[in-house]
Amino acid sequence: MNIIFVTTRASLEENKRIETEARNMGHEFLLLDLKDFEYAVTDGKLIVREFTNLKPDIIIVRGIFNSVKSIATYIKGLRQKGTKVFDNNFFEHLYSINKVSDFIKLAQSGVPIPDSFHLHSYDKFSSAAETLGYPVIMKLTRTGKGAGVYKFENPDTLQNFISELEEREVEPKSYMLQKFIDYEFDLRVLIIGEAMFCMRRIPGDGEFRANFSLGGSVELYDLDDEGKKLAKNALSAVNLEIGGVDILIAKDGKRYILEVNHTAGFLGMEKATGINIGKIWLEHALAKAR
Repeated sequence: MNIIFVTTRASLEENKRIETEARNMGHEFLLLDLKDFEYAVTDGKLIVREFTNLKPDIIIVRGIFNSVKSIATYIKGLRQKGTKVFDNNFFEHLYSINKVSDFIKLAQSGVPIPDSFHLHSYDKFSSAAETLGYPVIMKLTRTGKGAGVYKFENPDTLQNFISELEEREVEPKSYMLQKFIDYEFDLRVLIIGEAMFCMRRIPGDGEFRANFSLGGSVELYDLDDEGKKLAKNALSAVNLEIGGVDILIAKDGKRYILEVNHTAGFLGMEKATGINIGKIWLEHALAKAR
């Protein structure tokens, strides 16, 4: 089978893992980086240089962070002409990271999430933080793997950071304010179709973020039925087939969905479980391509 894997983040290690598994299964595989997506129209014919002379049996879309609408439009056109595509509902969302949209979906579905504010004026941040109570979390709405997440212990440190953002002319809507959850367990649940895997993420010394990509350690976690149901409900609310659901279990036992990752890493999960998740991911994509 001839597989074309389309991304705008070719450097993601999970993409390379999927390529390895595809070749191990005997498939032809091309990792196509469309970060600098360009096209031309010549004599009424649309030309995308990277697709010239390619005849894929299946296109897999994963990790599109640039030229989102253009790439989606082009590949949807190839699907309409008969090429099978697995996009993990990317064509519906038209984003790989948008925490604001996802939080709206989660809240409307009744999924428990930390109290949060998304505001369009820095003048409102101080009163919102007071409502949430310190320490407070401030996070970028379009980054993942723990990047762009900050913890502020008091109003002065928050205001100093906001002043820096104003000097750099960063728009307030680029950030969310969120209640800090004093958690006992930080869990990542990876769901691939009917398969589910769970690990506990443990932050390094002096770090409140427990992401594996930030140096946190991981260990297998036996998720109970309540946790499994919560993870499935979160994934369903965001309408994904494959996703990484982050669950915080607070010290009082209450559970919160921190986010649902559309392009979930799985290297840490492979380390925690000892399971070949790259192969499971690829097999699901090939089976569900349409």
